[in-house]
Order: sequence, then C-alpha cells, then structure tokens
Amino acid sequence: MENPLYNEIIFWISFILIVYTYFGYYFLLILLAKLKTKTRKEDTNYHPTVSMLIAAYNEENVIGEKIQNCLKLDYPKEKMTFLFGSDGSDDNTNTILKQSENDYIKPYFFQKHRGKVKVLNELVQLAQGDILVFSDANTIYEPGSIRNLIKYFVDPIIGGVCGKLELFLPSEDLSGIGEKLYWNYENRLKCLEGKIKTVFGANGAIYAIRKNLYSKLPENKMINDDFYIPLKVVEKRYDVIYEEKAKGREPTSFDSKGEFSRKVRIGAGNFNILREIRSLLNPLRGFVAFGLWSHKIIRWFVPFLLISLFTSHLLISRIPFYFYLLIFHLLFYMTVFIGWLSSKRSTKSNVFTYMYYFVLINFALLVGFFKSIFGIQESSWTHVDR
Repeated sequence: MENPLYNEIIFWISFILIVYTYFGYYFLLILLAKLKTKTRKEDTNYHPTVSMLIAAYNEENVIGEKIQNCLKLDYPKEKMTFLFGSDGSDDNTNTILKQSENDYIKPYFFQKHRGKVKVLNELVQLAQGDILVFSDANTIYEPGSIRNLIKYFVDPIIGGVCGKLELFLPSEDLSGIGEKLYWNYENRLKCLEGKIKTVFGANGAIYAIRKNLYSKLPENKMINDDFYIPLKVVEKRYDVIYEEKAKGREPTSFDSKGEFSRKVRIGAGNFNILREIRSLLNPLRGFVAFGLWSHKIIRWFVPFLLISLFTSHLLISRIPFYFYLLIFHLLFYMTVFIGWLSSKRSTKSNVFTYMYYFVLINFALLVGFFKSIFGIQESSWTHVDR
C-alpha cells in the first residue's frame, strides 16, 4: 500500500501484538495473580484409583527405564495401573513390554501404526481408574509426582492437573538450549494461569484428568491431545491447574531438524483444533477467553505478524525515524542468521540462541499452518529422538 499512515498502523499493530503475547501477557498475569489467586483444596492422603496411559512407538531405548520408573512411584500400588499402548512398533519395544507384564504393567499391542490419538482413545476405554494420567515413554517422574497430581482432585471443581516438565540437554545443539528456555517460560505461564483460574493446555508428558471428563479425540485429523483434552475439561466448566511439585524429566531433541519437524506437527495440530475450541473464545467466558487469545491464538499467528511487521517497515523506511529503526530490525535477523550458522557448525553459543529459536519455532508454525489448511499433516507420528 502506498499510504504511509496505513503502513504505520500495520507496523505498530504487528509490533504491539508480538510484544504483548510474549511479554505483556506475562506481566499482566503476574499482576492478576497478586490480585486474584484462588485457594485450592488439597489432600495428599486422597487416593482414588489411577490409570497411567503411555502411547509408544519404537521406544526400545527408553521403555525399560520408563517401566522401572512407574514401579517406583510413591502411590498405593493397589490403586494404580500402567497401560502401555504400542502403536505398531517394529523394534524391540513389544518384546520389552511382554517381558515386563504383571499386575501393574498392562501392555496392549496395536499391529498397525495409526497414531497417538487412536491409541489414547482405545487405552481410555480399557482404563479402570477414576483418574487418568497421561505420560510419554521417555518422561521420568519424580517419586512423589503422582501424589502431587492427585491431591487436588479432592476438590470437585478441579477437572485436571498439569505437572511440570523439566528438560535437560543431551547435547549443546542450539535448538535444545532454546527449547529448554522456552519450556521454562511456558511453565511459569502455566503456574500463573492456574493460580488465577485455569491453564490452557497441559504438557503431554505429565498431566491428569478425571476419567468421566475425557472427550474422545477426533481421529480424522492431526491434533495435539495435551491441548484438546484439557480444554474440553475447561469447556465443561472445570478448572485445570498447575502443580510444579509434580515433576517429570526428559531430554530435549538431539538436533534442530528433528525439533523443527516436531514443531511443524504441533503447529498443524494447533490450527486443526481451532474449530473444536471456538466456544471458549467467546468473551463471555471471561478469563478463559482472555487467556486463550493472549497465550495461544495471537501467538500462533506471530509468523504472519512478523511478515507484516517487516513488510510494512520496508514500505515506511523512507521516513527517517523508521529508517533508523530498520537498522535494528535488520540486526535482529542478522543475529538469527549467526545463530543458524552456529547450529550448523554445532558450536556452543548462548548469545544468539533466543533469537534463533524464536524464528525457528515461528517458521515451523507457518509451515504447520499451511499443512493444516491443505490437510497434509499425517496423524501418525514419526519418531524423533529426545
């Protein structure tokens, strides 16, 4: 557009929305948490029956350790079972599961590789517990994590509890460093949101819901179960809160390529779910709608905001103020380029990690958007070493 005023408006709207969704919302949460923190009932002696569900695909390197970790959890053994669903694994995963089967470890073998969503839907039907705990095959829980998840279900308004995922670095790949920093930030947001009202999505590695609140996952498209399931609980007017004492640990991805593919899949799943959660975006839902728009929806569209920011900036760069500002804008992308070079050379660097990872995840979101639009993201997973 030739109208400078129009381009200035586009520039500032794009800039403000990007800053708001990543920084402004966070500081608003801090303020709201101080003004309106909910008191939650809890009882560590509350012991409903629990079923942990683990969908696995070619996890021979981690499944043995996961089984041992399950058996060491500090929760009454007679109250808990572990359901492992092997989704057409063709490595040694099935052999390890068969050898480990007992009264607590219940393996189920699905001959065809169909995807996590279908496995979880079937495992839920097989689960006997009043509470469902969702976990990943490579997530190692601290002994007291289940108790810390379950203690809040004594309160009837609590429909779900999200635990804290802690990532550690198996290598010094820049995407791994960026991922760890990002998750630390996400955990902080979840903590604040849970104090005020509810979190918006959980972490698939460690969260729990009441079984009677489970909504069957759509099987005709790629979606993120740890976003869909908790939001369907919230849709039923229950709260999903965050408990940082319930801890799970897992490694970051080993390389940028694998992490990028995972982020593309997550991005496509996010956009695929928009129609499913549209009722929660209604302003009449109060904090639920406010948090979803601020934390999720605006952030998912940051790739387009970055494009509009840069394009509009170029169009108004003849104005002296914006010309000098453009120098800093270009320097930002220069640091991203340096971060990319560093990752290619496998050199350790923290200086450019933030900018590089920020652009990486937003480019993955952009690819995920188009995969969602054209329906080309497969619902079955491809194994990514983590």
